[in-house]
Amino acid sequence: MKKNIKIIMIILLFTFILSACSINFSLPDINIKESSETSDLLIYFIDVGQADCTLIELPNGEEVLIDTGNTDDADLVIDTINSLNIDKIEYLILTHPHEDHMGSASDIIKEIEIEKIYIPDIESDAKFYEDAKKVIKSQNIPIIKATAGLTIIDIPDLTFKVLAPNSMYYSEMNEYSIVSRLEYKNTSFLFTGDAESVSELEMVNKGYYLKSDLLHVGHHGGRTSSSKKFLDSVNPKYSIISVGKDNIYGHPHEETLKRLKAVGTEIYKINELGTIIATSDGNKISIISDQLSINDSSATNQKVQFIGNKNTRKFHIPNCSSVKTIKEANRVSFTKRENAVNQGYEPCGSCKP
Repeated sequence: MKKNIKIIMIILLFTFILSACSINFSLPDINIKESSETSDLLIYFIDVGQADCTLIELPNGEEVLIDTGNTDDADLVIDTINSLNIDKIEYLILTHPHEDHMGSASDIIKEIEIEKIYIPDIESDAKFYEDAKKVIKSQNIPIIKATAGLTIIDIPDLTFKVLAPNSMYYSEMNEYSIVSRLEYKNTSFLFTGDAESVSELEMVNKGYYLKSDLLHVGHHGGRTSSSKKFLDSVNPKYSIISVGKDNIYGHPHEETLKRLKAVGTEIYKINELGTIIATSDGNKISIISDQLSINDSSATNQKVQFIGNKNTRKFHIPNCSSVKTIKEANRVSFTKRENAVNQGYEPCGSCKP
């Protein structure tokens, strides 16, 4: 029960954070860490649109931040970290120097204490990259050039290792992406940045153990990533795609979605669900967002039964006349009545059973 309370609090917190970006009201005073006595692993795939930013609360009390989103995502990421009462990031992994993956790095490093930074061995003359290097140098933060074989964490029940890049020279910047695999007891997670088929096949051909329960899909679901051999080796139960609504690239590409579906994975897209949270007790993974129920892994394939209003905190059946008055940005969909109730919504007068 305590774990469920914590998850509901997290969902509500992220709803407030995302709303605050446009409405500008203060975040609720919720101490999530103090609300649970569990040692669960928590992974937040933060909704930074057509970009990447993943925050991980490890069961040993340490934190990992993988990428930082675009240049204008700094406030959202900093607010998220602060609202979770995180005072330090032990491991900052900047997968590769593209703006949608490390555009906010310099601003975040200025505001949040960082213990170590991992980057690939590749340079860039982009302003966001130069700004990040200056801040890192001014704060004297150790930089580790990450290559395949590097072990970040190796303690009982918890390992975190780098599987790519495996070469010194690539023709595409994306191929330099740091790929890392996290294992907590009997559950495993693979984070791929923008790694494309060249890097993927290197990992397969080198015989790396890639099997993972959850895959953070490479390059926002682009067709040049998630090759068949790679997906066959990973064989994920869950796949998370960080992608923005109506993005100009057409991500995720249909070819990628077909390859993902062919391995039988459940697909969750941030452009549809907002911030997605994966939790693990070491044996079971749960996928949640403000539009998914706790442990309801098939919710994305179910029919929408109720539509909520984020402002009024009321929910309605789809043909309720009040639905027409709800702005698209304030809508939230539910597949079950209890999902809406668990997240603090009440039925409107016309939609009561």
